[in-house]
Amino acid sequence: MIFTRHRCLRTMVLGLVAASFILVLPSAVSAQSVVVAKFKGKAKKSAKNTRKLLIGELNKQGASIVSYGKYLRVAKKSRVRGKRATKPAGIRKVAGRMGVDAVVTGFIKRKGRSYFLYVKVFDSGGERIAKKTYRLRKGRWAATKARGLAQIIVGSTGGEAELEEAADPLMADSESIEPPPTVVEEEVPDATGDVAATEPTAEKNESFLPPWARTDANTETAAAAEAEAPAEEVSKPAPRRKRKRRGAKTGAVSDILIAVGGSGNLRAGLSPRHESDIYPGVRADMRIFMGSFLDLPVVRDIGVGGMFNMGLGLKYGMQGGEDDWDASMMQWQGELNYRLAFNDVPMAPAFIVRGGYGSTSCTIDSPAEAAKSAAYAYPYAALDIYVMLYDPMLRFFVSGGFLFSVAASEEVEGTGMGFTARGGLDVNLFDTLHLAVGYEMMQFFGIQIAGEDTSDTYQTFFLRTGWNFQ
Repeated sequence: MIFTRHRCLRTMVLGLVAASFILVLPSAVSAQSVVVAKFKGKAKKSAKNTRKLLIGELNKQGASIVSYGKYLRVAKKSRVRGKRATKPAGIRKVAGRMGVDAVVTGFIKRKGRSYFLYVKVFDSGGERIAKKTYRLRKGRWAATKARGLAQIIVGSTGGEAELEEAADPLMADSESIEPPPTVVEEEVPDATGDVAATEPTAEKNESFLPPWARTDANTETAAAAEAEAPAEEVSKPAPRRKRKRRGAKTGAVSDILIAVGGSGNLRAGLSPRHESDIYPGVRADMRIFMGSFLDLPVVRDIGVGGMFNMGLGLKYGMQGGEDDWDASMMQWQGELNYRLAFNDVPMAPAFIVRGGYGSTSCTIDSPAEAAKSAAYAYPYAALDIYVMLYDPMLRFFVSGGFLFSVAASEEVEGTGMGFTARGGLDVNLFDTLHLAVGYEMMQFFGIQIAGEDTSDTYQTFFLRTGWNFQ
């Protein structure tokens, strides 16, 4: 009987152990799949090393790492390209299609002499479940910090309650900087209740967990102590006013614009009066700012620009006469620009101060004395105003300028002045495609023909398309 009783007891124990393995096994083998996007920032070496360290810690936590290259390939097939692949809407579409549990993005930025790592964790639905900021020591990330973040990621994707982080008063977006790990003395009481010895142990990084999830046996005592303890002070750089790089967002004016298109032209002026019906033409516009190449204050908003417009099929003739004379019209301008962009103001207005040199000519191939050819050369200054009507697709622009010392030639004499005005709408599609429709007028006055004062006016309606780069 004794032998049989022991055998039954042993059988019961083995059964309980097997049952516990069956209960624990599913959670052990159901590894969470995580995509760690390429960390960005100018400190490329540091970004590469921190990402590699995080992937290693996630592997240690049992997570299944999905290649970022594979994620981008699926994103491309899902028509989610560029930066949209790591935005909430793109993550929801791509991660849901791949069955990925979490997507991690990172960015390293330098503030003074310090480097900071900003990390965001999104679930498969594109919801942000964690947002952390870490100070890097000499560009290096502490392994304990990476381990703590890996625990957050694995714990969050495993279906636990969403982690809430305390807002940091020094961070505008409620980003918290974790203090460095400290060594504390853990007191171990003996059987009598007295402290027998002290054993130095590394404090675990559990500040991000709620009291019920901590490993402390007495959670109520830990929570009370946490509430009574003063906030731990961490040396941080003085808060600075954030200044957005205009090369990345330049208000309603992009860094580069190259566009070509058609134009409809009208001309009226001189004495005797020369008038034309609307005639077609070709037009090209170009604008390049240094922000495309250099991220330096002041310099990045200096640029160059130009315009070329040529009429096609232009003819003149005497009123009531039967003869038509071929004519040609050409305009060009070259200029220096300076941009002032206000990104944080509603409608993101931008101002462009332009100064340059231009020429307009209209030559009539006719022996008739009444047909007068004219050409004008002039320095000019103008101000353009751009506003965003529907960000980032629809923009409105208006411009006004003055023409100095207009030098007339051909059969027009004297030195006069003039003005120019322009307005229209810009439409930007797919980040780079540019469409625009607009109107421009240029008038010259103070010029003379045979000693008599006269004026000359050119009008242009244009439709153009091209490339627009931020």
